[in-house]
Amino acid sequence: MKKIVLVFIAAIALGSLCFSGVIEKSVVIGYLKGSVRVIRKPDSASLPAKLGMNVFPGDKIETSKDSRLELKFEDGSNFRIAENTSVIMEELKQEDGIDKILCRIGFGRVWVNIKKTLESNPLLFRIASLKSSATVKGTTFRADVDFDGESEWGVYDGIVAVSKGGNEDKVNKYEKLTSKDFLKTKLDEAEDSKDDWVRWNKNRDKIRIMIVFTEKKNGELSFVPLSEVIFAEELLNNYMYTVIDQAALNQLRNDEKIKAALTDDKDEKKAAAAGLELGADIIITGQVDATAKQTVASYGMYTGIADMSIRVVKCDTAELILSKNGQRRMADPIDQGAFNNAVRKVSRFLVDGANNDIINSWKRETIKGSTLFVSLYNADFKKIQSIAQSLANIPGVRNVNQISLVDRRALLSLTFSGDSLSLAEQTAELKISDVKLEVVGVSLSRLEVEVK
Repeated sequence: MKKIVLVFIAAIALGSLCFSGVIEKSVVIGYLKGSVRVIRKPDSASLPAKLGMNVFPGDKIETSKDSRLELKFEDGSNFRIAENTSVIMEELKQEDGIDKILCRIGFGRVWVNIKKTLESNPLLFRIASLKSSATVKGTTFRADVDFDGESEWGVYDGIVAVSKGGNEDKVNKYEKLTSKDFLKTKLDEAEDSKDDWVRWNKNRDKIRIMIVFTEKKNGELSFVPLSEVIFAEELLNNYMYTVIDQAALNQLRNDEKIKAALTDDKDEKKAAAAGLELGADIIITGQVDATAKQTVASYGMYTGIADMSIRVVKCDTAELILSKNGQRRMADPIDQGAFNNAVRKVSRFLVDGANNDIINSWKRETIKGSTLFVSLYNADFKKIQSIAQSLANIPGVRNVNQISLVDRRALLSLTFSGDSLSLAEQTAELKISDVKLEVVGVSLSRLEVEVK
């Protein structure tokens, strides 16, 4: 069976019509690359897709070769469509307080990541192909659909209930199910890693987090804090995160920005600046004071006690998301084991408490004042300077500043008298010598631009 990967994310979006307890809704195109058509009902008008365009119930989306599209929902969920794909957004509504979404996939590749948060409205999200269907409530998954309608559903987080011909089975995290034989097996992540579409989606979903701690063990300052590694391991139990490489961080550990982020717990801007040095979306700074000692009462066992405090800061806006501390103790026959176990236990406690705040903050895309951010991909220093100067010439743009440049990924900030969609349209029309800009993403507070 020729594999075609599907993955989704979806949830709530504001609508227009309200009658008999039913609110019709729409979703917005937030990322667009290549040639995509939207076929409207009932007049079947075919329109070229544009950033910021609304997609309504009944609309059919068709992508061509080398095209990608992302639909953004109000709660931060996303529904991505790959090249050579046909999708009908058959149902987008809220009925009796429940958000109901039905997508019909003719063929192609899509990526679904449905956010599940405490404040979300109840959601019924269904996906149907010719020969099978799936119901999800909060998960990340892919489904491979061939032109004959046979599908393969692979789950990365949560649970997906797949049905075919009266049969139903629940596909759990890191499992997949093929509709042809209705057989469930383990998901082959090594195979997935070879697929550019899957890699792109995974990277796009993940929040890049930098973890930098100061650590004392039995009163002595640690040169390379082991607690950073333990905390990262606990954090990575959540699919949404990727952690900045520890080796890259160690090379910058003596950087003045990192020192400032660790020592000044009242200035979020210093923490944000340190995170941007390595292209992080979130920086978590921490202080750890741990001991592992034997006592007479412990019968030869070591007792580990770990005090940990963390600060979570959003790097592009310097917003303090969370400040939290905790203490845990554990016993072990050896001192290092007692130390590790105590640190792991308090890390787990703090990660569990921070997850909801981190993800909810990441999903909120509200404009703070008139500040907008421009992410530039594949940009060198010379091109960035030319782009910044051209942006400054757009009417209504002021205070263009470069915040970071890491691995040809740059972040600019500016103030603008209009909205992000208006800025996106004018950015796409800029004429810059030896530089071509393609605006591939837009949200309320950010543009994403590929530099060619």
